[in-house]
Amino acid sequence: MESIGEDQITVPLSEGDACGEELLTWCLEHSSINKDGKRIRIPGHRLLSNRLVRCVTNVEAFVLRAADLEEVTSLFARFLRSPRVQGAIRYESPYWRGIAARRIQVAWRYRKKRMGRADSSSPPHN
Repeated sequence: MESIGEDQITVPLSEGDACGEELLTWCLEHSSINKDGKRIRIPGHRLLSNRLVRCVTNVEAFVLRAADLEEVTSLFARFLRSPRVQGAIRYESPYWRGIAARRIQVAWRYRKKRMGRADSSSPPHN
């Protein structure tokens, strides 16, 4: 299997790998828990992934539906919100690495463009 992002970067998946952690993060960011410990859904948001998963051979896969994912995040909310788990989700996953790489690329291009304008506007040195 392979996971393909919006940027068309392909990440190979092998036995035991997981994908779709952006959906887990989305569930955690778009919900809250009230004083009774019950989950409150923030209205107007839909759970959609921006990644494509393609099977390149016959596979046996395990899938969670949106309702399953919401139940898991509700049952394990305290665990999933711990800084250690959040760090693992954010820093060890291909999804978040891809986001970090794109942000660095955008910042670098912006800097080069800005430096190019500064060089062209300054008088030549003899």
